[in-house]
Amino acid sequence: MITETEENKFIRFLKRLYIRKTVELVWGVSKSLTIISILIIILENGAWAGSIYMLKILVNIASNPNDEHLFSLTGALIFTGLISILYVIIKSISGYYSELQATKVNQHIDGLIHNYIHRLDYTYYEDARYFDTLKRACDAANGRPFAVVKSLFDMGRNLLTLVTVAYLLISISVFLLPLLTILVIPIFIGKIINSNKSFELYIKNTELDREVGYLGSLLTGEYAAKEVRAFGLGDFIFKKYIGLRNHLVDQNLKLSKKRAISDLINTGVGTIGFFGVTAFIVYGAMNGTNTVGDIALFLVIFPQAFSVMQGLFGAVNTMYQNNMHVHLIFDLFEYESPIEHSTSKAEFKEGGLVLRNVNFEYPNKKETILEGINMEIPQGKIVAIVGINGAGKTTLIKLLCKLYNPTSGTISYKGNDITQYSSTQYRNEVSVVFQDFVKYNLTIKENIAFGDLNKEATEEHIKEAASYAGAVDFIEKLPKKYDTVLGHIFENGHEISVGQWQKIAIARAFFSKSKLLIFDEASSALDTLSESQLFHSFRKNIKDRSALIISHRLSTIQHADYIYVLSDKTIAEEGTHQQLLEQSGIYASLFKTNNG
Repeated sequence: MITETEENKFIRFLKRLYIRKTVELVWGVSKSLTIISILIIILENGAWAGSIYMLKILVNIASNPNDEHLFSLTGALIFTGLISILYVIIKSISGYYSELQATKVNQHIDGLIHNYIHRLDYTYYEDARYFDTLKRACDAANGRPFAVVKSLFDMGRNLLTLVTVAYLLISISVFLLPLLTILVIPIFIGKIINSNKSFELYIKNTELDREVGYLGSLLTGEYAAKEVRAFGLGDFIFKKYIGLRNHLVDQNLKLSKKRAISDLINTGVGTIGFFGVTAFIVYGAMNGTNTVGDIALFLVIFPQAFSVMQGLFGAVNTMYQNNMHVHLIFDLFEYESPIEHSTSKAEFKEGGLVLRNVNFEYPNKKETILEGINMEIPQGKIVAIVGINGAGKTTLIKLLCKLYNPTSGTISYKGNDITQYSSTQYRNEVSVVFQDFVKYNLTIKENIAFGDLNKEATEEHIKEAASYAGAVDFIEKLPKKYDTVLGHIFENGHEISVGQWQKIAIARAFFSKSKLLIFDEASSALDTLSESQLFHSFRKNIKDRSALIISHRLSTIQHADYIYVLSDKTIAEEGTHQQLLEQSGIYASLFKTNNG
């Protein structure tokens, strides 16, 4: 009687096979290759069965040369040789097409993952669970699809071979196939149990594995190299890295030991049973039950049958194991955008950016980050935000870039709530220079052109953006000017200063056609003169563009048309530079401190 627990385990086993999704995946990538591979497997199996059957005929001819046979000895030898050669040729072709199919599946999934990831909302990049899912999906894409395809074809090949082998075994004795099945099933069950344990351990240790990878990147990566050496952190990080890595290795080795013991017991029992069946057939031959050809056939077929059945169940186990991992890719594809993206394109009207009673708290967290934010960035004006660290300035920028939606309240741009614009439509209107801008180790031209990939990157447009950012002078002195590769991770790359990198990032924003520019501490690495020239150039060329400047430098802030002071999650003060000084509040205190 099957217990409820055993029934649940069996149902869970069937669900984890994910056969439908796997078959749909393989079939969807390349129908023609799949059909060709299946036909080749059938031919391969036919050639193998023919060579085995001819072996039996050869033995019978050699043992009873005077009896009448369908083939002469010479004819049988030639025919057996031809079939064997055909089998080898077909097997080689089969291996090629199987690998070709698997490679296409692997490339297809890799492309799906990378294409899907960059379209996901930024919100997931602040969720540790997403990074676990992402790592598992990327791990699964690296070779797992190949293994799934291979195991599917192995199952088909072994199943066809088993049909042939079963017929030959039954011709010797009706007891052989049931006995063989009994010997192999415990091995199969043991492998399934071990596969489940391996998968569960992998899921359990994903975050720890990511931590090991992160610590390794601190030791080997460029971005942390200076601080690791300057503060002497190498030994500490290395010890922590080794400790966590060894912990992971120890867990895997313990599981491997248990798996080895289980395989040893199951295989040992199977081997003993195999020799028991062999003894049964040999004694049967001595009693005249079987012919010499039957004995020869058995000695070839039964080990083959044992191997084929192990191969069949092994292929099922391999597919089961790899499908559990491949399904992790589908888990990634279940992530959807929590940001409401309108597919329609609302019509832009006159006006700037307006925030009304905006409140925000991060998903899965109950802490309010912004509360009751009311502010405006009129068209053609420069607006500044000032506030101490932790006031919520960076979070506000994320809302303005539509990386998050407000928890409540509205953000409107040119007469419409920004949720009415498609993401592409809205983000074409907004260009931002983040405080932690990206240093693309590509040419200067490409770095600047990234500001708007829909705009033709002519030399005139590139130089104009560089001029607004004050970057022309140092670019003209570089070896290949605008074709110079920045950074030093590639050969012939040219490293520049942090301030110069920042000018390139600013030029990227100026290159865009966006009407609203956001500068998040965009001049923090610039000297006072460069900063003054930057904003003088911007005000001179602003035309109908607007700008939001976030900075700790009040020398920059004071030249804005209007200033908001962000404090304790809300707008505490607002006005012009002079008005805020006269209020003798937070802004005045900050200004006096900076000029004290």
